[in-house]
Order: sequence, then structure tokens, then C-alpha cells
Amino acid sequence: MKKFEQERIEYIETRLLWGEGLTAGGLGNAFDISRPVAQKAIDNYRNMFPDQMEYDSSLRCHVATAGFQSKFIKPDPLKFLDYLRGQTLVGYYKEEIDWSDFEVEDVSRKLRHKLDFKIVKQVFTALRRKQTLLIEYKKKELESEERTERIISPNHLVFAENRYHVRSYCHLRRQFRDFVLSRILCAEISYEDWTPSDEDWEWNERVTLSFRPNPELPENIQQAILRNYDAEKLGVLHIKCRKAMAYYIKKNFMTPDKNLSKPLWVNAIQEK
Repeated sequence: MKKFEQERIEYIETRLLWGEGLTAGGLGNAFDISRPVAQKAIDNYRNMFPDQMEYDSSLRCHVATAGFQSKFIKPDPLKFLDYLRGQTLVGYYKEEIDWSDFEVEDVSRKLRHKLDFKIVKQVFTALRRKQTLLIEYKKKELESEERTERIISPNHLVFAENRYHVRSYCHLRRQFRDFVLSRILCAEISYEDWTPSDEDWEWNERVTLSFRPNPELPENIQQAILRNYDAEKLGVLHIKCRKAMAYYIKKNFMTPDKNLSKPLWVNAIQEK
């Protein structure tokens, strides 16, 4: 299947599952294709997956049948909302196909630190070309005088705590670390040998973190906390992640709540 055909099918299923119906005109506008071509795409989908949709003459559009089961998209509400948020973020960068009737107002985007164009471009170039970087790095956000110069081998981009990091091998400390992009004060391509993440065990190893509501909290608050997550019947929430990312997850779950002055979650069992 060609890429454009799959994208049209994904659009069709998104409109059937989450929208109020599908029309050839809407499909045509989304992909800048003629109405006959759009109608052909709808007919092809119907032939590939019979009994997935039907035409509602009162609404004058195609709607999902009671037995509709998506083939190309995931019927998960959180993933769908993340997708909407992603579409909104992409829209800040370029014109994108509008698959939704909604825009997500992303407050967290307004709280992020600014980034230097030249530095980010150098980091991206080093990631793509597998090259080392000579950087000047500010170790603490508010301690502007505490700076170090070092060689790093960038390996992976990470988004955590509402900011971007680059997971890299630090040639100064001789270990893999996360470097916050907003703390890199300057960067230029270096010509030392680049170190891949093959031996970054914390990145390559997967662990399961287990949390339960803090037993020091009232029972009604513990139950309310559990209802917000897909926890097991025993009241334990399991999260699988890279070991290198466990720090951020633990910090998010176990930092004391401002109103209660206690963390909402505590460790349930040892990591696996």
C-alpha cells in the first residue's frame, strides 16, 4: 500500500471513529484532491473493509456502523487527545492536514525555556551524522557562573519535565548523561570519535516501576488517585520505561503535593 493511500485510510477511520461522519468533500479538502478521487478512496475503503461504514441520508455523510473496528488507528481516547495536541503543535511549525474540528490550547508550551537556533541545529546535525560536539554547559539552571566545557556524543532526544534533553556520552565524566538543551550555552562539531549508546545500559534496559497511593492519605483520596490511572485491582500502578527515564517518572509521582504536603504515590515493590 502506498503512503498516500494509507494516510487517506487513516483520515477516513479518524473521521468515522472520532468525528461526526465522513464526506468526499471533506476528504478532498484535507488532501487537496478532486471529489471523484476522494469518492474513489472511500469506495476502496468500503471494498477492503465491508460493514465498517454506512451512508446516513439524513446527515448526508458516511458514518461508522455499530460493529466498526478501526484497522489503522488506535481507539484509545488518551492517544487520540495526544494526537490532537500533536496536530496543534505541528500547526505551529507548518501547514498540516486538519483531521479534526478542534485545536488543543497547550499551556505547557508557553512555559518552556527558549532555545538557541544555532545550538539546536548543531545538536540535530550531530545526532543525524553521529558526530561529537564540543559544548559549554551550565550545570544548574539558576547558577549562571557554574559552567563546564566538555565533549559529548549525542545519541537520543528526550522530552521530560516540559523541556528537551539530549541523551549523550560525556567524554569528560566518561558516562552517559542527559543534557538539557536550554543549558547548552554554545556548541560546535568536534572531531573526536563518536560513542554510540550500545553500552548505555540505563538507556537499553527496561524496568517496571510500581506505585501505590500513599497510605498516609485518607482512603477517599487514595481511591480518587487510583481512578485517575489504569491501576490493578490491588491498587498498584505499573509503569514500564527505560531505566534512564525512571528518575523523571519517580520525581513526578513522588514529589510532595502542594496542597497535601505529601506525595500522592509511594513505591509499591522493588523495580524489576
